[in-house]
Amino acid sequence: MAEHRPADDEYYGHDRTELLSQGDLFRDVPLGYPTVLNEIDEEEEEHADPREPEGWLAVGKRRFLSGPLDFGPVMLITPTCAMSAQGASGYAHPVRTLVVVRPLVQVVLDGFLRDDQAADLRQRDRFANYMYLPATPDDELPESVALLYYPVTVHHDFIEGNRITQLAYEGARQLQRKLGVFYAGFEVDRAELDPPMD
Repeated sequence: MAEHRPADDEYYGHDRTELLSQGDLFRDVPLGYPTVLNEIDEEEEEHADPREPEGWLAVGKRRFLSGPLDFGPVMLITPTCAMSAQGASGYAHPVRTLVVVRPLVQVVLDGFLRDDQAADLRQRDRFANYMYLPATPDDELPESVALLYYPVTVHHDFIEGNRITQLAYEGARQLQRKLGVFYAGFEVDRAELDPPMD
């Protein structure tokens, strides 16, 4: 039988550390998924070009590329030790890898999970592509899932000051377990994981 996930009240720990830590959740981050872009043509009017011989008219089109740019909640998956400066305070570099977080009800409405799968996710959190996240105590983040297959990479400045909450000890162990299943393809018992919390 699959291991049960932690209890809802074991996931989050506000103000655990001042510096960012793996598993932190953030609001309003650009979700830079590289979707197919739409090419937009804009007709240009004929006009005299001063760089060309007299009477030369520039006629043509300008092309613009556009695509969807969405903002939303994300979870930091860069390992804490990979961000921290070695032998000094602060951060070693500004690169942050995060995964997109979506409300569970929306994931079901969009057809990515069925109702019975969502119920199973709430109980055991056993699907490799998703990590279950209960609603935060202040309800800023509703019951959601972190889409482990949907990473985005941004500069630190995009998330600075936008932290919703941090994962507490059991939540952090669940994240490490889920990342192991997703990236390595095997499951480790949560009791064997001991994430650093500073």
